[in-house]
Amino acid sequence: MQEYDDLSDSITDFLASKMRIDSVVRGLTMTKVTGTLNSPIERTILDIKYYFNNTPYTPIFNMDKDLHVVQYGVFRKVEHKPKYWLHLVLFLATVVSTMFVGTFNAGGNPITNPADILLGLPFSLSLMAILTCHELGHYFVSRRAGMITTLPYFIPAPIHFIGTFGALIRMKSIVPDRKTLLQVGMAGPLAGFVVAVPVTIVGIMLSEISRTPVDVEYLHLGDSLLFNFFVNCIHPNIPEGYDLFLHPVALAGWIGFLITSMNLIPIGQLDGGHISYSIFLRLRRYSYYPIIGGLIALGFLWPGWFVWAGLAFFFARRDPVIQDAVTPISTRDKLLAIIPLLILILAFIPIPISLG
Repeated sequence: MQEYDDLSDSITDFLASKMRIDSVVRGLTMTKVTGTLNSPIERTILDIKYYFNNTPYTPIFNMDKDLHVVQYGVFRKVEHKPKYWLHLVLFLATVVSTMFVGTFNAGGNPITNPADILLGLPFSLSLMAILTCHELGHYFVSRRAGMITTLPYFIPAPIHFIGTFGALIRMKSIVPDRKTLLQVGMAGPLAGFVVAVPVTIVGIMLSEISRTPVDVEYLHLGDSLLFNFFVNCIHPNIPEGYDLFLHPVALAGWIGFLITSMNLIPIGQLDGGHISYSIFLRLRRYSYYPIIGGLIALGFLWPGWFVWAGLAFFFARRDPVIQDAVTPISTRDKLLAIIPLLILILAFIPIPISLG
């Protein structure tokens, strides 16, 4: 215990050479030092990080109004032992589950005729390409930043017309700074969107115009601005009483737009939430209630948004942990953040599903 007290005193002495200290609060797990860092701040933060490399502690840099806060404590050591077999099994299982539902989407039945399973291949490959690129976008950018990140975990679900609950990666280490959080948050949606666009265009070209069923209820998929633009460009003159019936590849592109836009809603631990936090930090909390109110309003158009509003209410308060939340992001990075906002606007589907 005396050894740690001596080390703590030594750390305080060091920090006193790097900042004007106003207060030091020692807790059970963390020590909080408040004051003003020496200029240039970026250089000072690097010096403090380097110093802590020779201690058992990890420093976290935040702001408290106009004051700088340096907190340090012992974080659990992260052990990264990839289970490649698990990632591969889940990936292959999701390929099979999306092929299974894709077969029904293509008019086949793999239960009564197992050979029909091949009809689900175009849908499965298209959707898996979008999901895989989305997650690998997160993965490669976070790994480039030195973070410990898992490969994607795919979630098979052969119980609905999508065939999967998506995929996720786990970031096991602290995000280094605001710029990294912005880049990691943007990388996934951008990568998935870049794939979803050509998939959607090819799929719409393969889709057929047919007479709308009379006196028969059928699922009608809503349009985003971008999807509707592609439809009007490729099939500009759809006669009255007819509709565009999507090819499975087009359906995969439509799902890609839906997933991307939902992920970009700027709240909680969604990609959009990470992007907004990287720019506004704790100020983003002022956007919570307008966003939740907007989702509730949309719920009167499509009940699924009520669920999203509930999830947003309970999980919106969780903020990402950033090691350096003090160093500002550049104007260039702020301008780049407009790109995912535009994608959200273009790909958002107010009424994803209705009965025609």
